[in-house]
Order: sequence, then C-alpha cells, then structure tokens
Amino acid sequence: MSDSSSSDRIAWRCRRGLLELDLWLGGFWDAHRATLQPNETAALERLLTLSDMEIADRLQGRVPVGDAELAAIVQCLQHFRAAK
Repeated sequence: MSDSSSSDRIAWRCRRGLLELDLWLGGFWDAHRATLQPNETAALERLLTLSDMEIADRLQGRVPVGDAELAAIVQCLQHFRAAK
C-alpha cells in the first residue's frame, strides 16, 4: 500500500462520531502525519480500532492505555490538545 493511501486511510479513521474526538484526532493527524515515526503511526492505527468511548476514556485517563507504544501516542495526543 502506498504512503498516500495509508495516510488517506488513517485520515478517514480519525473521523469519529464524537465531534470532540473528530477534531482532536483529525487535527493531530493533520499536524503530525509527516513527522510521526512508523511505530507511532502503527500505535495510532491501533488506537483508531477502538470505539469512540474507548478512545475518549484512554485520552482522558479514565482507563489504562495499554502497552508502551500506545501510551506514548496517547501522551502525544494529550500534549497536542493541551497546546491548543
């Protein structure tokens, strides 16, 4: 799969039913897609397989994130939001 189609797929997966998540994830992807390392992109893709509420719970610290790579991308997302 080409980088462009992978990037488009992730952008589409960032679109969520909850507007807050849609803006948060989509904004993060738009701002950071060119600079994310492959392991960070893979962790983001894994996060995006979760439901909106599962993502929100992890981003807001209500439930454990999971493995170290997932925790790192969640932390990046939290810092992105705090900086806005």
